[in-house]
Amino acid sequence: MSSKLCSTKCFGTKGNHGGCCQIYDREWILGEIDDADEFLERLQLRFNADIKYSDVFIDYEEGSALFPERESWQNPENYPALRLNTALDSNPCVFYNSTVKRCTVYDIRPNTCKEYKCDYLKGLE
Repeated sequence: MSSKLCSTKCFGTKGNHGGCCQIYDREWILGEIDDADEFLERLQLRFNADIKYSDVFIDYEEGSALFPERESWQNPENYPALRLNTALDSNPCVFYNSTVKRCTVYDIRPNTCKEYKCDYLKGLE
């Protein structure tokens, strides 16, 4: 149920999608990814390619410089974080496809993404 709601009514707002996969200008970070090595292995198997850690994750040094004004990005405990597509204003996760409104690696996503529930979803439980 939650994946359908996340793609059509994220945070309870009809038409909103993938809010937790995009940071926009919020005080938000897509980390800590506690199963980073395992997730990287799953990606390599999925795509049958040698994918580098730095292609998928942002470390503290890079992230703290990327958003120096955001407190969550200044906390080393929030890393590694998922890499963002900073070419888009919404700063989505590199695995989030804004056109089709879905995660491209949903079935193998990291634990942080699997376990995350916004206040709206928590209220439905």
